Amino acid sequence: MMGLENKLVRLNAPVHNRLKGIFSKKQEPAAVYGLLSEFLLVEGKGIRPALCLLSCEAVGGRREDALKAAVAIEMFHNFTLIHDDIEDGSELRRGKPCMHIKYGVPLALNAGDGLFMMVWRETLSIRSLKREEAQRRLLFAFTEVLEGQALELGWHKDGVWDVSEKEYLKMVGGKTGALIAVSCGVGALLGGADKKTCEAMARFGAGIGMSFQIIDDVLNVIGDEKKYRKEIGGDISEGKRTLITMWALRMLPCAKRARLGMLLKRKSRSRADVNEALALLRESGAPEKAMGCAKKMVDAALSELECLPDSRARRLLAGVAAYITTRER
Repeated sequence: MMGLENKLVRLNAPVHNRLKGIFSKKQEPAAVYGLLSEFLLVEGKGIRPALCLLSCEAVGGRREDALKAAVAIEMFHNFTLIHDDIEDGSELRRGKPCMHIKYGVPLALNAGDGLFMMVWRETLSIRSLKREEAQRRLLFAFTEVLEGQALELGWHKDGVWDVSEKEYLKMVGGKTGALIAVSCGVGALLGGADKKTCEAMARFGAGIGMSFQIIDDVLNVIGDEKKYRKEIGGDISEGKRTLITMWALRMLPCAKRARLGMLLKRKSRSRADVNEALALLRESGAPEKAMGCAKKMVDAALSELECLPDSRARRLLAGVAAYITTRER
């Protein structure tokens, strides 16, 4: 899928150029803008802004009509990464030490807060007859992301492990699905689509967004760390509840199920604990089951694209959906 990744890089060139224009300036204080420049100018996958631009084009709009929204979405996504890494105690992001590891938690928190303010500066600069509706949708989606993250953090704080599939999907629908849904829905809105088409595009984005998170959970168990660019087993170290842990605690034989539960519920886990838990998760067959679930979600999401005429943009949207189920990072 390197061909698609290269297409996404080219597609996102205007987004990256806009970010470079904002963050490459030597703004003061450097303890905010220097950190953000370093973080944002290392390109990630860029799926969210690409989906926003493609959705705009696929309904007959011009990509530039959705550029400000795409930039705001990418900045918001990066804001959540900075704070999520602190909340989760992560060590690596995009193959490099997380901001809070390199610069300390106080500076990283403050930089994340600064980035959130800049998200709204970009959002308020959207120029469109649908500007207020676009801003409303973005605010609603950003709130859903916050609420999804709160659900997950609450489970961790309260030591809750008997999470149902419905509860997990609600959490991931907010934490990951909402931002990808609004990328597609707002892109279509700014491209001039009617309400029915905007809602179909939002459902497409929600489906592939939840699938994206489930596959990220899978990669955290069975991925190649060099390709994944995050630590394998990090979700276990951080005490995250996933479909994989949920299903493994039901699918393993009784003794191994009890052992996995004990390892997961420990307040601190050694590397040996993490490796043992990984082995049990792999043995359970839960990663393969989760992958199958994610692929079904993508198939259902693809049916939403039937509202669009055939075009290069529609085919690329379908390509992004396929990429999600085959990615290695």
